[in-house]
Amino acid sequence: MCGIAGITGVCDPKLLASFQTGLNHRGPDERGTLCNSMVGLSSNRLAIIDLATGKQPIWNEDRTCAIVFNGEIYNYRELRAELAARHQFSTSSDTEVILHLYEEKGADAPLYLRGDFAFCIWDSRDNSCFLSRDPLGVKPLFHALTASGNLVFSSEISALISHPDITPEIDLDAVAEYLTYLYVAAPRTLLRNVRKLQPGESLLWKGGSVKVWKYWEIPDVEPEAHHESGLRDRVLDLMRTAVTRRLIADVPVGAFLSGGLDSSLIVALASEQLRGMHTFSIGYPEPDYDELRYARLISKRFQTTHHELTITPNAEDLIEQVINATDEPIADSSAIPTFLVAQEARKSVKVALSGIGGDELFFGYPRYLGVKLSEILPSSLSRPVSALSTLWSSHPAARDLSGWIERFGRGLNLSMQKRYELWTSFLDRKRRFELIPRASAADPAEEQFTALFANPKGSALDRVCRVDISRYLASDLLQLCDNMSMANSLEIRVPFCDSDLVREMAKLPASRRFPGYRLKPLLKDIARDYLPPEILRRKKQGFMIPIGRWFRTELSSYLEDQLHDSRIPEFIERQGVHRLLKEHALGKANHANLLWALLLLTRWIEKSRVRVATFR
Repeated sequence: MCGIAGITGVCDPKLLASFQTGLNHRGPDERGTLCNSMVGLSSNRLAIIDLATGKQPIWNEDRTCAIVFNGEIYNYRELRAELAARHQFSTSSDTEVILHLYEEKGADAPLYLRGDFAFCIWDSRDNSCFLSRDPLGVKPLFHALTASGNLVFSSEISALISHPDITPEIDLDAVAEYLTYLYVAAPRTLLRNVRKLQPGESLLWKGGSVKVWKYWEIPDVEPEAHHESGLRDRVLDLMRTAVTRRLIADVPVGAFLSGGLDSSLIVALASEQLRGMHTFSIGYPEPDYDELRYARLISKRFQTTHHELTITPNAEDLIEQVINATDEPIADSSAIPTFLVAQEARKSVKVALSGIGGDELFFGYPRYLGVKLSEILPSSLSRPVSALSTLWSSHPAARDLSGWIERFGRGLNLSMQKRYELWTSFLDRKRRFELIPRASAADPAEEQFTALFANPKGSALDRVCRVDISRYLASDLLQLCDNMSMANSLEIRVPFCDSDLVREMAKLPASRRFPGYRLKPLLKDIARDYLPPEILRRKKQGFMIPIGRWFRTELSSYLEDQLHDSRIPEFIERQGVHRLLKEHALGKANHANLLWALLLLTRWIEKSRVRVATFR
């Protein structure tokens, strides 16, 4: 696990040093650089595998190729055994395996890797840089071109824009996407001249030009590929393999444990091989958000070494730490408990397992029920269903049930793509114009949605699942988790994002993974032999915090100060922000997500070298 960065062209040692200073939290154990007249590469290493000899950059035998690498390759031992007949290894690391694999397979090398990775290989034989990102997007990689055509890349956007030839200018359409969906999906970023590789994507820079392509795609549904018999056992075998792979380390491995189905099952499978592992949980004073009792139940069952923390409403200091840890803003308030649990975990372990990805793979979100119901309900019921929202109030403690019912009703007479956009957005076109009048009027993510929904294979539910994995999982959940964990020098591993598991599950029609109207039926069927009934029966809660409630009470003054007129970026209409603050404070609506998004955006612009004076 590392923070990597680099530049092509004549290397400036001071610039590499600035990259390393900015990425020190990602890898405080060891620094390494390559700096010459053709390229500069830097690495900040968090040593997980091969603690003694894994320093980067690593060269091949004749010193024609060098690599810097962020992540872990879980099949590196098998690959090394096959490559050793033709290559001389100077380390025991997984990093060197990638390099020798590249010598033999070239740009196809990522196809052979099983792991979470972002890397750059400098090839002096043709003066090229080859970048690649893992299939699910567990590890981030940002890139940009200078005016002279040189490539700049980094694990974090904040380090990249420290380059003097990169002028970071706000992309208003990206801001519109961010406020609408609470994140910006790859390849776009909030900056118009900075991009991030998409999951399963590679990049080749040579002679000032860049070629980008997808080497891995989520497979199409294969209706005849699976038979009823043995499905549960096959999926369990894939999951057990995914967990086993992620226990490979030369340092202690722990796990985040919310007490939900996903994290509990991962702890159960990991405990088959690792007894007494450390587990970490977050609680809240509010009983309707607190999950500690479920986490304790799992910890006791599998005899883990358990750690707990409670977040109080007076969380200003914690929020400030989260803001400082945020690279590119992602307005998911689960960043707050993620940061805190990562901070606590780092006291005991360097690696922690997480249940991220289980909802996307096994249909755990209520919107999947919405897709099913909307497919069978006639559009004539749109108005009656929408009217049901009047049965619920906008009480400050509510979790937007009325809003969900109202959006579900409005979506019944729309195409599936438009339903999905409606159900997953937090800002409609009218409000978007009120907040960012200079952005495009169209939905900023519509083109990407159209391309993803154009795949004719499978049902509407299959398409929605692929969209969630491609966009939401990669650019929201995984990137947020990377930011919060690496800010604490902690590596997160996500078994549900194992590419072999995802590939096999994606081939399986949604009707097989999600029969009936009970969320996660297949995963619950697998878990019944491992978890107590209390976990299997409990309602989905998610890694949520009562931030909407806190914004009305203990954190109200803090929020008003942070979103004062003097601090709001000039391209955001102040009257629109005033309206959101007032409606939320009075309990007329729950704008917690939008207010959190505006707070993060405002503070990110303040702390970054970002230009806001020029717009398209």
